[in-house]
Amino acid sequence: MALKRALLLSLFLLMGCAGTSRKKTLMLRNLVQAGEYQKASDLIEAKDFYHDKESLLLKLLERGTLQYLRADYSNALKTFDEAKNLSDKLFTVSISKKIKAAVTNSNSDNYYGEKYERSMIRYYQALCHYQLFQDLNLEAKKRRFHLSGAKAVLLEWNSLLDNYKSTSGGVVAYKDDLLAKTFGAFIHEHAGTRADLRIALNLYKEAKKVLLKNYNTLETYNQLHSSFKKNLNQFEKLSLKKIKTSYIKATPYAQEFEKFLDSRIKELSKGKRSNLMVIIEKGLITNKSVDKVDFPIPAALFPASNKKDFLSFASTMMFASAGSIPKIYFELPKVSYNPVVEDINLIIKKGDEVVKKEKMVVVNPLANLASMIMEEKSSGLYAGIGARVAAKHIAALLAAYATYRQLKKNGAEFMATASAALAYAASNKAIEASERADTRNWSLLPHHYRMSSLNLPPGQYQLILERKRGEVLTQTLLGVHDLKKGEGKLLTFRKF
Repeated sequence: MALKRALLLSLFLLMGCAGTSRKKTLMLRNLVQAGEYQKASDLIEAKDFYHDKESLLLKLLERGTLQYLRADYSNALKTFDEAKNLSDKLFTVSISKKIKAAVTNSNSDNYYGEKYERSMIRYYQALCHYQLFQDLNLEAKKRRFHLSGAKAVLLEWNSLLDNYKSTSGGVVAYKDDLLAKTFGAFIHEHAGTRADLRIALNLYKEAKKVLLKNYNTLETYNQLHSSFKKNLNQFEKLSLKKIKTSYIKATPYAQEFEKFLDSRIKELSKGKRSNLMVIIEKGLITNKSVDKVDFPIPAALFPASNKKDFLSFASTMMFASAGSIPKIYFELPKVSYNPVVEDINLIIKKGDEVVKKEKMVVVNPLANLASMIMEEKSSGLYAGIGARVAAKHIAALLAAYATYRQLKKNGAEFMATASAALAYAASNKAIEASERADTRNWSLLPHHYRMSSLNLPPGQYQLILERKRGEVLTQTLLGVHDLKKGEGKLLTFRKF
């Protein structure tokens, strides 16, 4: 019986590292927002930052992001390559890990990344390659290698997204990525061959389809997103006109994005390439949090009886503890919806003259995607976790019953019942503690991505970011940049 109790106790008290990691990631985010990159780096490299091997991927992802923000593209590429390989390897986790997670909780399992996180690893791999391709200090051979590397990552990224589409069917899910289309199109534009230009044009056309089919599930793009999601599995029977008129009401962000795509398709159809792409990585993604679930213990299902078999004992425990522990508790992960709220323009000046003023269009509302994905994921987890918690309560009742029987041998009915009730109450608390939600996530991802793509004559330009929130208008200089004939330039900025 002592062994049984020990096993039960170890089962209940197996907890992940979620509590400590939340504090550390909050510190990391605050440091990055304050521009304290060295302190942020020191925090990541500390032994107590994701020290468990199950969370190694997250340590790599946070490290790689910080290296990228510091413009250390070579080391960032190495880190993201390592993260990609590890994520792929962990995707098929060992049976022992799956069993352990099924019995306790997801914190004990390897973290191989949410679907959108695995996708964004490819974005940063390709982005690092292209940034190194733009480095004129590198010899031509190395620059060509990095351009080819960026294209190779885009191809593999597309393969990953195809896999998502093939396994998700006609349900609300993350199946494709608009950033993969638009960012990929720019890279192919500047690879220069006819084949690359055709690919770029097709990617912009595909982006229009993805916006329509996959991204109208999001509040950012569709005011009727709830109705769109609810009726998604019916769309094969409906005409495109019916879908657009009944289930889609485009937000200004969707209208701006479609206008951007139409412009790029029109220009590329004429053979006109852009020579400047600006990407703004805005803010920080909303961290995962906890949604507490509780439901009453169905004590009424246990028949009242004077007998002291297990079923009647369980009934006694349920009724006796109804005042102190009337419910079963567990946690589910969630990402709260945090909307895009700013209008952002890119102002291009040559000297004192404003040459152009372009919308920075929202091409990937990542926080909105994460919120939708976690809502769907938690719905799928509910039944499995509920069954697991119920099994734990049965085990707790069995252990309490064993305590009762042992003490009852001495004839102390009241003491036996009271001790068993205390044991079950303690187990109930331990069960609740053991069911912490897995809130691990890649915390330095941006809240959303914005993009503008332009064709400008060669020359030197000032780039200014104009942001409007409500009645407040601010302008930030993004630097002075040279555009040379025949070259394309990609600029990325993280703004909070």
